[in-house]
Amino acid sequence: MKKLPVISDALLAAVCAFLLFFTLTRYYISAAAGLAAGICAGLAAGVAAFLYIGKRHRLNYDKTTVKADAEKLAAHLAILPKEQSAELFEKSLSGAKETEDGLETEDGVYFLCFKFEPATRDDMLPAARSKSQKTKYFVCCTADGKCAAFAAAAKITILDADDVYSMLKEHDALPEKYIPAVEGKSKFFARIRARFSRRLCLPCFWSGTALLFFSYFTYFPIYYIVSGSLLLALCAAAAIFGKRRGT
Repeated sequence: MKKLPVISDALLAAVCAFLLFFTLTRYYISAAAGLAAGICAGLAAGVAAFLYIGKRHRLNYDKTTVKADAEKLAAHLAILPKEQSAELFEKSLSGAKETEDGLETEDGVYFLCFKFEPATRDDMLPAARSKSQKTKYFVCCTADGKCAAFAAAAKITILDADDVYSMLKEHDALPEKYIPAVEGKSKFFARIRARFSRRLCLPCFWSGTALLFFSYFTYFPIYYIVSGSLLLALCAAAAIFGKRRGT
C-alpha cells in the first residue's frame, strides 16, 4: 500500500506521455506511428517517473521523520528545567563535567541555551566572553540569522536541534517520551502551496484529455492539441515534482 501513490503517479505520467506523443505523431504522420510513439513514450515516462518518485518519496519520508523528531526534542529540551536539559544533553558527551558556563569535555566547552524562540547574539555572549582555549560550542534549539556571522567572528560552533538530535541518537540517549508542546499554525502561504500543487493533477488531466479528444472533430485541431498538451505536461509535472501531504 505504501507504493500505491508512487504507482498511481507513475501511471498518470505514463498516460500523459502516451496521449501527448500519440496525438502529436498521429496529427503530423499517421495513427500507426502515433500509437507506436505513444506506447514507447508512455513506458519510458512511466518507468522513469516510478524510479524518480520512489527515490524522492523515500528521501522525503526520512527527512520529514528526522525533522519532526528533532523539533519534538527541541520543544522537550526547552520545556525541561535547565538542570534536566543539561543532564539529558550530557549523555551525548563522553567524560563531560558541569562548569559555570555549561558542560566541558577534553575537546570543548558547551554553552547550552534551550528555548522556544531563536537564540540571539545576546545569548551567545557567555560563550564569546569565555577565556577557555578549548573549542566553544553554542548549543540551542535554533538561532536567528545574525548568529552565524557573530559565531564565525568569535570562533564559536553552533549546534542546533538537528545536531543535538543526531548526537543523542548516536549515543542512544533520546528520551522515550517527549513533553507535548502546543504547536503553532503553519504559515498560510505554505499550506496553500502544499495543497495547490497536488490538486493540479486531476483537473489538468481531464481537461487536457478532453481537449485532445475534441481535436479529432474540430476544424482547428492545432489549438486544441497545443492547449491539451500543455495541460497534460502540467499534470505530469505536478504528479512527479509536486509536493505531497506530509512531506
